[in-house]
Amino acid sequence: MTELELRSWLARPPPGTRAPADTLAQALPANPSADAVGQEALSWRERLWLVPPDTRLGVAELLEALGRTRSWLYRHTGPNSPCSRIPHRKLDGELLFLAGEVRHWLAETEQIMVRGRSKPAELVPNRRPRIQQ
Repeated sequence: MTELELRSWLARPPPGTRAPADTLAQALPANPSADAVGQEALSWRERLWLVPPDTRLGVAELLEALGRTRSWLYRHTGPNSPCSRIPHRKLDGELLFLAGEVRHWLAETEQIMVRGRSKPAELVPNRRPRIQQ
């Protein structure tokens, strides 16, 4: 839990909290740490690459991370997808995505284009890229 999340929780403690929340809030530093502020400022476009692989994302988070429209996302998760489908799960009809699976899918499906060339470079492990003409 980040410092900002802790402060937010302390502002509205659940019933039955044994320690006085105001005492705990006073024990925290006056200014939130730079790390806590930085984490809150990141969008899903950056956080997708930083969160643990088993982090679950909903449709809204994935749309923000990919910068795509809702129709594009549903087109790429449906059975008639024009390319490989984005790995997903369903829970009560809602689409869920695991960050690690999405990252892997992006790495597998993206095309690396060389500027000024009509065909993508062929990437071979442990070798320099070979440009196809």
